[in-house]
Amino acid sequence: MIENTLSKPKQLLFFGIAIGIALVTYSNHFTNPFEFDDNHTIVNNLYIRDIHNISTFFSDASTISSLPANQAYRPGLTTLNAIDYWIGGETNPNPLYYHISIFISFIVLGLVLFAFVKKILAHYFTPKTAITTSLLVTLWFWLHTANSATINYIIQRADSFSTLMVVSAFCLYLYFPKWQKFYLYMVPVVVGFSVKEPTIMFVGLLIVYKILFEQKVSLKEVFTSQKGILLQVIGQCTAPLLLSLVLIVFSRKMTPSLWSSGSSDVLHYALSQPYVILHYFNNFILPANLVIDSDWTIVTRVFDDRVIIGFAFLFGLLYVAFKTSQNHAPIAFGILWFLIALLPTSSFIPLAEVLNDHRPFFGYIGLFIAFAYGITYLYNRYHSKFKLLFLMGIPLVLVLHARATYQHNSKWHSPESIWKDATVNAPLNGRAWMNYGLALMERGSFTEAEKAFTKAIQLWPEYPYALINIAILKNTQNAYEEAEIHFKKAIAIDPILPEGYYYYADFLYRRNRINEANQYLEKGLMLSPKHNDLLKLKATMEQLASKGGNFYTNELEKAAAMVKNNPNHENYLNLSLQYYNNKQFDKCIEACYNALQLKPDYDLAYNNICSAYIELKNWDKAIEAGKKGISINPNNSYLKQNLAYALQQQKQQP
Repeated sequence: MIENTLSKPKQLLFFGIAIGIALVTYSNHFTNPFEFDDNHTIVNNLYIRDIHNISTFFSDASTISSLPANQAYRPGLTTLNAIDYWIGGETNPNPLYYHISIFISFIVLGLVLFAFVKKILAHYFTPKTAITTSLLVTLWFWLHTANSATINYIIQRADSFSTLMVVSAFCLYLYFPKWQKFYLYMVPVVVGFSVKEPTIMFVGLLIVYKILFEQKVSLKEVFTSQKGILLQVIGQCTAPLLLSLVLIVFSRKMTPSLWSSGSSDVLHYALSQPYVILHYFNNFILPANLVIDSDWTIVTRVFDDRVIIGFAFLFGLLYVAFKTSQNHAPIAFGILWFLIALLPTSSFIPLAEVLNDHRPFFGYIGLFIAFAYGITYLYNRYHSKFKLLFLMGIPLVLVLHARATYQHNSKWHSPESIWKDATVNAPLNGRAWMNYGLALMERGSFTEAEKAFTKAIQLWPEYPYALINIAILKNTQNAYEEAEIHFKKAIAIDPILPEGYYYYADFLYRRNRINEANQYLEKGLMLSPKHNDLLKLKATMEQLASKGGNFYTNELEKAAAMVKNNPNHENYLNLSLQYYNNKQFDKCIEACYNALQLKPDYDLAYNNICSAYIELKNWDKAIEAGKKGISINPNNSYLKQNLAYALQQQKQQP
C-alpha cells in the first residue's frame, strides 16, 4: 500500500528539527537589550512591576506607558509585560525573560500556522502534499528574515501575539465546526484585540474565507451575481461584526485624551501607503531593507512618482487576486489577507511614522499562504522538468533566510549597533541620529555624540529628545547656559513629554536650584505618576532634604570617602569635580595636583585646573594649565574649549 500522508512520528521529527533550527537561528537574540518604545512601556513603566496591577490595566489605559501621548488602550499587552517582569523576579526588567516568552509564542504561532495552511491546501492537494508543504512553510515562517524585525523588538510582541490570536481563531473555526454557532472562535480575537487593535480584521478575513472556500465563488461573481452572495456572507457574520464594533467603541472610550496617533494629515498619509505596501511586499521577497526606524516621509504631491508606482502595484495585486479567485483561491485569499491586515496602518489612519518594518508581520501570513499554494501548484505541474531546481532552490532559500536572520539579530546587540545601522540605512531620520548620539554619549565619545545630536537637530529642528540629549551633553561640558536653553525649548515644543521635565528638574537640582527643580518634577509626575526616573529623583531629593543637605554636598562626601579608602588618580579627579561643583575652586585645584602626583600625564586633571582658574578669573594660570593639558592630549575637546575661552578673556583685559 502506498502511503498517501506523512505519519505522525515523521511530522513530530520534522517539528523537532525545525524548532532546533529556529532556536539556533535566534540563539544570538535572547540577550538583545530593550530599545526604542520598550523604554517607556517597560523600562520606565512602574505599573508592570506589580503583578497585582493587572486588573488596573483593564480600567486605566495610562498604565501602558510613561508617556501620555502613547497611552493607547492595550491592557493585554501590559499584562504580558507584567507577567514577564514577574517571572524574571529582578528589580529591573530583564530583556532575557521577554525574549524567551516572545520566542515561545513565535514557535506556537508557527505550529498553529501549520494547522491552518494544511487545512487550506487539503482542498487542492493530496494529504501528503498538503502536510509536506505546510511543514516547509512553517520552517520558512520561523526563519524568514522580515519576521526578525518584529521578534527582536520586544514591545512589538503586540504584532506577533495578536497574529497568533487571529490564526488561532481560524483554526478554532475550521477544526471545530460544531462550535461555530456559539462563536467561540471569537474568544482569541477578543484576547488579541486587548493586545493590538488590528486583530479585529479577522472578521474581514473570515468574510473573504467564506466567500472563496465555503461559497466557492470568485471575486468577480461576488460583484456580478444577482444572488447577493456578499450580503449573505456578511449576514452570517453579523454577530462577529457587532462584537468588533463594540470593541472599537469601547477601546476609543477607554483611550485617554492625551493619546495621539502622531499625525493628522489623512490625505497625504493615504497617498503614501500604496508605495509603502510595495516596500513591505518587496521585503517579503527580498528582506534586504530592514531598519528599526525608517526615514520615509509622506508624499505631498498627488502625481509623485511614488504615488503612481504604488497605486499601479496595488491595482496589479488586486487584479491578480481577482484572476486567481476562481481556480486558485488560496492565492487570492493570501493577497487579500495581506491587504486587509494592513488596512489599520496603511490606509486612512495617519500614524507618526509612514512605515515600520514590524507592521506587516500580520499581513505576511497571507503571503505565506499564497506562496505555499503557488509554489506547490507549480511543483506539481512542472516538477518533471524542474525537479532539481525545486529540490535545490527551497533549501537554499531557507539557508539564506536563516543566515540573514542571524545577522539581523546581531544588529540589535547594542543601542550603538542598531542605531548606527539606522543612520546608514535611514540617514534622513533625526531620531536615528539622536539615538546613535545617545549611545555614543553613554560610552564617553562626547565629540562624536555632539555631532550626531547636531545632525539630528538639523534634520528635525523641533525634535524634543534631540534637544534634551544635547542639553545633557552641554551640561557635562559645563556649558550650563546652553544646556538650559535646550531644556526649555524641548519642554516648550512638547509640554506633555515627561522626559523633558525629568531631565530639566535633574539639571536644576544639580545646580542647587531646589525650588525650580521641585516645580518641574511635580509637572512631570502630574503627566506620568508612575514614571520610574521621576520617582527616583523625587525620592533622592526628599532624602537629602530630610538630612539638611543638597546634591553636591552629598556627592562631595562620597568622593572624599572614596579618596580616603583608595587614593588613586581617578578618585582625586572625581573629588576635584565635586569641589568644583561646590564652588570650592582652590580645593578643586589642590585635588587635581594630588592626582598629577600619581599620574603626571593626566590631561583631565589639567582640564579641571583650567576650569577652576577660569572661575577664579585667573586667566594666566588657566592658560598655563590648558596648554600643559593640550600638550599631553591635543584631542581633548574640553581642554580646547576652556583654553580658547581663557585666551579670549585674557585679550579682553585692559
